[in-house]
Amino acid sequence: MANGWKTPKQIQEDYHLADKTWATWRKKCEASPYRDAIVRVSTRSTFIIEPLWQKFLIWQSKNFEEKHLDPHLRDLKVLKEN
Repeated sequence: MANGWKTPKQIQEDYHLADKTWATWRKKCEASPYRDAIVRVSTRSTFIIEPLWQKFLIWQSKNFEEKHLDPHLRDLKVLKEN
């Protein structure tokens, strides 16, 4: 689709997402700072702005890493940043 916009089915196919995974990630995206990646025109027409979707995935990845990082390593990371 033009301008980096895709349908949810295209995103699912391109990123190899099962229906349940897509639904979970979509909800997380809609609750994130990257909610503009999902454009709902109507109840049956939704489009994804892929460049923003990719930014959401990077943001989600960083959040996942932070939550699952060993607490001792988390402390070291904070020390390195300061």
